[in-house]
Amino acid sequence: MENQNNGKIIVGSLLVGALVGATVGVLFAPHKGKKTRKNIANSVKKTAKKIKSEINEDGQYLKDKASDFGNLIESKISTAATSFKDKANELLHNGSDHQMNKK
Repeated sequence: MENQNNGKIIVGSLLVGALVGATVGVLFAPHKGKKTRKNIANSVKKTAKKIKSEINEDGQYLKDKASDFGNLIESKISTAATSFKDKANELLHNGSDHQMNKK
C-alpha cells in the first residue's frame, strides 16, 4: 500500500511540476508564440510519457505482489488440506481400532 501511495505522490508531483514549468515558460518565454506553444507541447508529451511509465511500473509492482499473494494463499490452503486429510485419516484409523477393541 505504501508504494501505491508513493506512486500517487510521484504522479501528482510530476503533474504539478509540469504545470508550474509550463506557466513559467509562457511567462518568461524568449521565443515567439508558435515556438513557445511547440515547447509547451513537447514538455507536456515528455511529462505524459514519464507519468505513463510510472503508472506501468506501479501496475507491474501490484501485479507481481498479487501473484505472490495468490501463490502464498495457494500454498497455505494446500498445506492446510494435507494436514486436514492426515488428521482425518488418523482419526478414522484410531476410531476403527477403538471400535474393534470394544467388541
